[in-house]
Amino acid sequence: MNGLIVFNSANDVVYQKLNEPLAQKIRSVATTQGLLQSGGSLDSNILLQIFSPIVGSQRIMQCQFDNAYSSLQCEQGFNLVFGELLGFTFLKIGQIPVELLGRQMGVAITLTRYCYGANLFAAQAGAMQQELLTQCLDCYETLLWEEDQTYLLEAMPRLLINTELKRTVHLTLDATLEHLRQLGLPRAHALLLVSNKLVAANSTRQALPLAAADLLFLSLMSRALQAPKSPSQRAVAVFLQGVSYDVNSGCVPSIVHISRLHGNQVLLQVIEYAHMPLTSCIYDSFFVLQKIVAVQHQGDSDALKPAFENLESFIVQALTALKRYLKQRSETDDLENCTKKFAAKWENLRKMYTEYFKNFERELLVRIESNLPSFGEELKQIFTLACCDSSSVHELDQLSDTAANVEAKLLEFAEFLAVKATRNISIDAYLEDFPGLVHFMYVNRSRGQMLAPDLRPNQLVPKTKLWSMVEIARNYLKKGQTTVMWKDKAFHYSYFLWFEDMSGGVLSTVVDLQHHFLSTGAASGNGSKSPTEPGALTMDYYHDLAELCFPKLSPAKVRVYELYCIHLGLVTATCAVEHARRLVATISDVVGEEAF
Repeated sequence: MNGLIVFNSANDVVYQKLNEPLAQKIRSVATTQGLLQSGGSLDSNILLQIFSPIVGSQRIMQCQFDNAYSSLQCEQGFNLVFGELLGFTFLKIGQIPVELLGRQMGVAITLTRYCYGANLFAAQAGAMQQELLTQCLDCYETLLWEEDQTYLLEAMPRLLINTELKRTVHLTLDATLEHLRQLGLPRAHALLLVSNKLVAANSTRQALPLAAADLLFLSLMSRALQAPKSPSQRAVAVFLQGVSYDVNSGCVPSIVHISRLHGNQVLLQVIEYAHMPLTSCIYDSFFVLQKIVAVQHQGDSDALKPAFENLESFIVQALTALKRYLKQRSETDDLENCTKKFAAKWENLRKMYTEYFKNFERELLVRIESNLPSFGEELKQIFTLACCDSSSVHELDQLSDTAANVEAKLLEFAEFLAVKATRNISIDAYLEDFPGLVHFMYVNRSRGQMLAPDLRPNQLVPKTKLWSMVEIARNYLKKGQTTVMWKDKAFHYSYFLWFEDMSGGVLSTVVDLQHHFLSTGAASGNGSKSPTEPGALTMDYYHDLAELCFPKLSPAKVRVYELYCIHLGLVTATCAVEHARRLVATISDVVGEEAF
């Protein structure tokens, strides 16, 4: 049983995705409670009546005490995990351990942000965005999360090719980006995948750099839309994340043109079209607005004034950016009228807050709370008109021609790339130099890419062992352990995490990670908030770790690496460490001039 239900602030169901066993279970409960006649269909009202006590209790715990449930564990392994995004409550239900269900929940929230931006489940977002979310969730939960190393580690596999072919691919993608620039699309990315492995990702100078999560999402989306009868060319509107150290990151409205080429090649042309300083201001305003709503519900008068000042700062920035944007654009009557209404509502709200802080009258606070929902709707309308209007991208029909040019230029290499993708890295090539090594996974967390032998049906290491190894390593990492070794009856496992500067020199942190995580409660999960999980999709855990360990360095200048190794059980710890050092050096030689 597995499913996801999303409730809005009024506790209405705005999204549901239930597999058949769970739907049948809920039908049975509804029938027993007299909510559904035998054979009747399961609708949103029935889900609301069954789950409203749990969701209502969750909201009370969140609003009144800022101490919401993270999960509920029931009999027979039936578990529920809660999540929240911009006032929407996400409820993930399944018969898998809470930790795994929580990771699925995090991915579900991330995919929602990618599909909707800030306009969560809004009518103006359209059915297409909901369909895209459902397809991506289906692909992740039924195909990838238990089967694919990519989504186990949350890092894109890199296809290793020789220097000359690599140069040809990069020149081809650069020519594509130059053509897009000439079409009036100066902010763009071009990615080439073969059998879901990354061959190259080129970007224009003006484009916002892609985050590790962006690469994973783009690959996931291309796989989710890869139905047998799906068209070979398709354009989809999404909201990418961008690297967290850029001030405009968080919400990057983009058009992704997906082209399926010869030999399992997929070309992704990503076009950024929105005014990023404006989009960033408006997007951040949603989260600040949600924070002040939460503070008011909790009745925390001490925290209300700084929360309001924070909101005021973001709204003023957004209005200033809107005025600049309107001066630069023509035919903006709708946006101009919406901006005037938004500014008037804000001025009214600001005056009420100013008056409230003079004498703290309860009646004024009630008026403020009644005005906040309509203000939030105006903000959504601003976001829709200013950040989601891709009508300026007139050249979409020419992207198919661009893809055809790429296919033609790479046609003579297509079969080679297809075969290479199926035999990218073989563990057999390492057996002579590394006796006893049966599998490894080498991850550049700063670039969100990985190198590892492909998983095969007859491999020596069962998938269950591999998945268990990653879970154990992550549990120790959350306790501050960056080097871990252990054994079972068959295998010796080792895990290493380290930091390097831009020239490849090893960086040593002065922060005692074990002490830090113990003192904050994160190591035991006893902190005031649920500890973040190592990965890239839900949150860039490794960026935050680099920021924690090197507070005086920009995270953009710190590289984070991970290495997982599995040896036969007879291999000693000393030998495993020596193999790890030489393996990293060997892979660097294989990768060549472009540092991994």
